[in-house]
Amino acid sequence: MGLALAAAMTMTAMAPVYASAEMENYGADYLEGIKEAGTLVVGCDPTIEGVCYLDPVSSEVVGFIPEIINGFAEQLGVEVKWETLEWSAMLTAVNSGKVDMIAANMNMTLERASQIVFSDPYFVDHGKGCVTTDSSFQSLDDLQEAGIKFGVTEGSAYEELIPELFPESETVTLAAGTWQDALQSGIIDVAFDDGVVFAGPLATNENIRLLDGNGPSYLNGCAFAAGNYVTRDVFNLYLKRLKVSGEYADIYAQYMGTEWVPETGAASY
Repeated sequence: MGLALAAAMTMTAMAPVYASAEMENYGADYLEGIKEAGTLVVGCDPTIEGVCYLDPVSSEVVGFIPEIINGFAEQLGVEVKWETLEWSAMLTAVNSGKVDMIAANMNMTLERASQIVFSDPYFVDHGKGCVTTDSSFQSLDDLQEAGIKFGVTEGSAYEELIPELFPESETVTLAAGTWQDALQSGIIDVAFDDGVVFAGPLATNENIRLLDGNGPSYLNGCAFAAGNYVTRDVFNLYLKRLKVSGEYADIYAQYMGTEWVPETGAASY
């Protein structure tokens, strides 16, 4: 703990933390502070198999998103420090300077975009419903009945969206990564989230299945503090180069198990 405290104090001294309203030089000074400190602090949600999760052996944060962020940090000449955050705390964490960026499967909603700055989208996904294999529900159209319990991750965009899409339903907020247990125990009737959240579990859990049909489509991107445009733009350039070089396609295939197709109608962008 002493070493961690010393490291934190060193980072604070070398990389001044600006409140989002006080971001200097459009974030250029902030980026230089990251380089001087030698550490990029990244907020994440390591609960999604394939996308961002904890390696069962090493307990390191791995997956599609971490692979991209680790490459970005290498280009900057710094190390990554991962910070696990609740979804409800992510925007506050990045705007307060607790983390330098958010790298999670964050939907690029207009409300969020009014509070932070997003990177270019790196992913397109759709809202999907997941149920147990013995459920009587077959498609999203079957979910308009009264009293159906929808499980959504606390702090996700679906907390507000489900009451609009399914006004007769009951919304049950869940801690990240607990939806499979909630389904099996009957706490919820259906889990609703981005399709990518269900991809890994569907390959290993024979007791769950997706419902037919897609919910709303979303662009996903990384988030930076309001006003931190330089850091955002540098990351965007890195992301473009990754796609042009073909490395992005390789990373996508490794963790997603399918070919990356750069179309808005596919599962990537």
